[in-house]
Amino acid sequence: MSLSSKEAAETLSDVERASRRSAQAYGYHKSSPHLILWGLVWVIGYAATDLRPADTNLIWLVLVAAGCVGGYFLGRGHERSPQAWRFFAVVGVAWIFMAATYAIMAPVHGMQAAAFPALIVGAIYAGVGLWGGLRYVATGLAMIGLTLGGYFYLHEHFLLWMAFVGGGGLILAGVWCRGV
Repeated sequence: MSLSSKEAAETLSDVERASRRSAQAYGYHKSSPHLILWGLVWVIGYAATDLRPADTNLIWLVLVAAGCVGGYFLGRGHERSPQAWRFFAVVGVAWIFMAATYAIMAPVHGMQAAAFPALIVGAIYAGVGLWGGLRYVATGLAMIGLTLGGYFYLHEHFLLWMAFVGGGGLILAGVWCRGV
């Protein structure tokens, strides 16, 4: 018994869909520990900034360095993609963009400085999610929406809001991606 051209095309389409879902699930699984790690960095960083505003730069310098080192060690267990450098390049471009924006349009107050990185990270997740999967889009849009909500409605508690909603949101997204 031979397959008709229509049956062969449907079978190839099914194989392609399964391949995309498998690659997406693998990507979610690989990103899960990184989301959890950076969620913890955010929880600690924003909460510590709320408690010790005079030490903000030192707090974030230490935490970002620790997050980068931790991310490196988390990534060592996964296969190296020949195109993995692109992820690091996008992160580098985002950092350069944030630094340039701060230099040109210096924040008027600390809430602006605290909200901007969360908005950039949310935009990156949403953008990457257009290729990588809807869970990233949902994570990015939630981060943007919750940041804006806290910025406009929770002035006195914005940093704690960002600690538990921003950092907690990344942790929950990591758990969500792990459960694929």
